[in-house]
Amino acid sequence: MKIKTSIAASLGLAFIATSPLAHADTVTDAVTHVRQGDLAGAVKLLEEASAKGDVAAKAQLASYLRAFPPPLRDAARGCVLAHEAADAGDPLAALTRVECLITGAEKANEPFSLARQIARKASAKDPSWGGLGLYETFLLDPKYSYRPDGKVDMNKYNALAATPVAQRSEQTEALNGLAAAVTKGHEGAVRATLAYFTETAGPRNLDRTIRLAELMQGAKIMIPPQQENDLKLARTIKQMGGTQASLLIFKNAYGSAQQAAFFQLTGLGKNGCDGKDIKIVKTEAGAPVADAVYLPLNQPLENSYLVQGSWTESWTFAGCGKTAVIQMTFNADGWGGATYRSNGVKPQ
Repeated sequence: MKIKTSIAASLGLAFIATSPLAHADTVTDAVTHVRQGDLAGAVKLLEEASAKGDVAAKAQLASYLRAFPPPLRDAARGCVLAHEAADAGDPLAALTRVECLITGAEKANEPFSLARQIARKASAKDPSWGGLGLYETFLLDPKYSYRPDGKVDMNKYNALAATPVAQRSEQTEALNGLAAAVTKGHEGAVRATLAYFTETAGPRNLDRTIRLAELMQGAKIMIPPQQENDLKLARTIKQMGGTQASLLIFKNAYGSAQQAAFFQLTGLGKNGCDGKDIKIVKTEAGAPVADAVYLPLNQPLENSYLVQGSWTESWTFAGCGKTAVIQMTFNADGWGGATYRSNGVKPQ
């Protein structure tokens, strides 16, 4: 079984964003300074406007103070300013305060409960910021983590995977928040959604990964460098015939399939072939997922999180002058991943 990796890093929890309520002159000028590499100039402009009561400038300053490198970084003060601007109704500040709470930069008795309340309120006003806040809160909430000390706790993972759909209200709310934010074109949400499609079991998620990457490139939204190689692989798989597995599940199942093909094609060494050049050449996605159950998510995430269901694919490998078709059977594991097994077919 493949344990789904965290995608929190892809969100950039202190990403540099721009308040939708920003006063055009001050914040636009500050953003221009940032794009020109003058971070100190941006901070100076925002400090002056914030001191005069400009809430949007204060929100922007809070985001910058948490994201900029030293010596400009002042995460503690950024969180204080975010609290003040969020209380004044700025949605960017609300998201920044959510991030302060869930990362522990702002102390609270129940930080995740408070962060969720703030994100909900912000989402009602602006789904872009509040929706992403709901998603971030879910990702980092310890009650949904199965890596408490950096090590996988399989008992916790299995318990989460067994949670009935009807009892997943916070998970559903978080993913629908992400859906709302990406629909609004929030860049942080778009990058988070790309990672989500890459990692999560859903029969159309490979195609969604490729399509979203194309849209990001067209909109000049940066694709995280660590995902560039994954996208190349996703396009290669699509050219070979496609798969109903996510890219992450495909990569993890590949070793099992390749080993089965190796045994089939080399005859355990009896035919004089060492199999070093064995490679996959074709994939067939097979019939639709049987007995599929999904989280009830909104577009563009509808039917993207497979909770239950199974499917079979045929993967063809070539080597030793022959081909072998490996039958791959997948079962959704309930927490975004899938178990798999391979059965070899006689080489041709």
